[in-house]
Amino acid sequence: MTLTLNQVKANLKTVDFSKFEKPARNKGGRGQLLELALGISNSSSLLDCVDGELKSFTQGESIAVTQLKHILPEIMGDNFKTFSESKVGLKLRNTLYVGFDRQNNYLGSVNLSEATNPEHYAMLEEDFEYIGHEIQMRWIDGQMLSTITGLNGLLQIRTKDSKDKKGNYHPIYYNGDLLSNKSYAFYLCGKFGRELL
Repeated sequence: MTLTLNQVKANLKTVDFSKFEKPARNKGGRGQLLELALGISNSSSLLDCVDGELKSFTQGESIAVTQLKHILPEIMGDNFKTFSESKVGLKLRNTLYVGFDRQNNYLGSVNLSEATNPEHYAMLEEDFEYIGHEIQMRWIDGQMLSTITGLNGLLQIRTKDSKDKKGNYHPIYYNGDLLSNKSYAFYLCGKFGRELL
């Protein structure tokens, strides 16, 4: 992770998008190909670049942000972190969105950051806090998770799971309590992806 988002934006001009296959079952495959084409190594680091995140997406579809299980310790009980301190907030603080249509044609890119788009960042913060409190309330009440969308309709959590080799999903637990029989993730809603480009 040595590139900046500005360097990645410059590298976008050199990418031959015709060589990118349309995403199949693994929708993250195109993003991994894009990262490699732009000089970003595929890794499990929180951010793709030294100063931000790269997100490829299909216009009109939701955009995966990160798995909920990584965020649970930040939003449960007295540990509730502010959006700007959370992994979700850090990932979305400065993001380069690279869009494709449903036929996999490159549509362009947009860089949104806390500095240049404070209203957008504030709405994400409201959505994150609403979702976090809703997750806490469901845990306290002994309710299972379901899709939760923030008040501004930008951010949501919903299932993101596939069966393992034994045919099992990956349940989510907190303090020994089952929250869901499937894994969940934070997403930017499809409406956001439709209006972005």
